[in-house]
Amino acid sequence: MKPIVIIGAGIAGLQAASHLHRQNVPFVLLEQADRAGGRVQTEQVDGFILDHGFQVLQTNYPAVQRSFDLSALNLQAFDSGSKLWLGGQWTSFLNPLRAGLGMLKLVPHVISIKDLFLLARLWFNLQGSTNEHIQSGENTAEMLGRWGFSDTFQTKFIRPFFRGIFLDQHLQQPASLFFFYMRQFLEGQAALPAKGMGEVANQLLESLPADSIRFGAEVADLSERHVKLKGGESLEFERLIVALDSYSAANLLQVDLPDFVHLGSKTFYFSSPARQVKDKLLHLIPGESKLLHYCFLSHVAPNYAPKGKDLIQVTSLDLSLEAEEALSLLASYEDVKGMKLLKAFIIPRSLSKVGVFDSLKHAADARGFILAGDYCEMPSLQGALVSGEKAAVRSLI
Repeated sequence: MKPIVIIGAGIAGLQAASHLHRQNVPFVLLEQADRAGGRVQTEQVDGFILDHGFQVLQTNYPAVQRSFDLSALNLQAFDSGSKLWLGGQWTSFLNPLRAGLGMLKLVPHVISIKDLFLLARLWFNLQGSTNEHIQSGENTAEMLGRWGFSDTFQTKFIRPFFRGIFLDQHLQQPASLFFFYMRQFLEGQAALPAKGMGEVANQLLESLPADSIRFGAEVADLSERHVKLKGGESLEFERLIVALDSYSAANLLQVDLPDFVHLGSKTFYFSSPARQVKDKLLHLIPGESKLLHYCFLSHVAPNYAPKGKDLIQVTSLDLSLEAEEALSLLASYEDVKGMKLLKAFIIPRSLSKVGVFDSLKHAADARGFILAGDYCEMPSLQGALVSGEKAAVRSLI
């Protein structure tokens, strides 16, 4: 039997390979780089653990729960909530389902009684398997206007929080994504593997047979039943799964994909003298700042920084922002004395917009190929995992 060939060892490709391996189906996983993981990677710099851009693991994702041994990742959890800038200082806004009566001290400075009622109504609505609000065609900005959350609550929490999730200043992603992520916020937990987010990819990789994986394998051309590699080698396949990011997949399939279908971000990592007070919340930058948010990652996962130091990440939607200006802007909210740049990651295609990849999907279908990637489902680790599972199942039909 000819193998199923998977191009791309990002999360979707690894998940597809893992599913096929469990079914005892022969496969070959091709990866152009020298390591797996795609956008989900980690490196060490001067004793600090740096993920490629700010990433967290949402433990409530169904696909995460069924795909990983979470205990082996030694997860370190954020506190559930965010820091909000109020009256010239940071105030903790904790998960309403867990804060109890403590939420009342934020009325009306952050949230109103009506907002609390609407959040409760939202949570109860999301307990069902279907929901009229999720099925609507609205974008998130339109939905927020219709639901009637107060301007204060939207300005102080909802909009800055979801700008960070969507990487979208104007919240144009579908309202269905808002409802999905809001449920994760209310019910789930955000965490970091003690050794970095790259351990997520490594766990999938380690479950696969080494002789079925080829690194440094660059695809030069595709035909109906063959993959031609740079250097001339040709591999025959039974089915082909293209598990590349949307831009790379479009190049391979010769589809013109405009840049506006992607959302980018830039993350700076700074070393800092260790703080006495540990803070496990994401700080949401208010207003129209070039900064999106920041947090002390080493307060959440101590392994992320060497002893006597802290690691702070600062994220922006402005890809041209320089470290010096980012640190100057951060100084409005934090003592930046002693902070030094470790590294900055520019991820121009951090996330994909929803519903704009029909031409790419049609091109793959026309040639009998199967696409896998978060852009086939939703822009998230959940989407990447589900798309990999679905691609593997399709390849067996």
